[in-house]
Amino acid sequence: MFHYKSISQVVKLFAMSSPNITYISNFYSQEESIEMFTKLSKCPFKQPINKVWGKSYRPLRKSCSYGDMDLEYEYSGHCELALPWNRTMFKIKSDVEKKTGFEYNFVLLNFYESGHAKIGAHKDDEPSLDQTVDIATLSFGVCRDTIFSKKGCKSVRQALEAGSLLLMHDQKEWTHAIPPQPCVKEARISLTFRRVWSSLQQILDEMERDYSIPPCKRLRRE
Repeated sequence: MFHYKSISQVVKLFAMSSPNITYISNFYSQEESIEMFTKLSKCPFKQPINKVWGKSYRPLRKSCSYGDMDLEYEYSGHCELALPWNRTMFKIKSDVEKKTGFEYNFVLLNFYESGHAKIGAHKDDEPSLDQTVDIATLSFGVCRDTIFSKKGCKSVRQALEAGSLLLMHDQKEWTHAIPPQPCVKEARISLTFRRVWSSLQQILDEMERDYSIPPCKRLRRE
């Protein structure tokens, strides 16, 4: 039988085989969650056109986004142009920032009409994302599961309850997905808060990378 040399060795092994996340089940109360879901249901959701491996498709889920002025976020060949913050979204953003200690300038909303809507395994590692800021996901409506996977490790399934907050820290080695759950007949709305670099900052980063110019101080929106 193998014996660990130290407790630190056990902790290190556990960290390697578990996704680096924090889950808060009751970030919003049941009453607040119902109220939020009703308000968010009126958002201008549209079905995006995504592109994977050169092929375009329309997922069953719908999406929309809010953020700072003229901010764009591109993923899976689809570009989301952020709508300006409204009172509801700004209130939610402030609540999340107060809890996490991070400042967010963009939120992506996904509307899952039923358990047939899903998201395949992926990493939120787009170049436009500030990887030093945790991605924060709020869930409203019916409870759905997310699955974290890593090569060589057992997958981890986490239920996302209404009113819950999920923080994804360093996820370089883990993918996450919302699998189909045909038995689920009700809707879910998720809000994923991120820190997105402006177009100017992305250009500076590309220049730094392509021409090896001295590192530029990152720009922050005031």
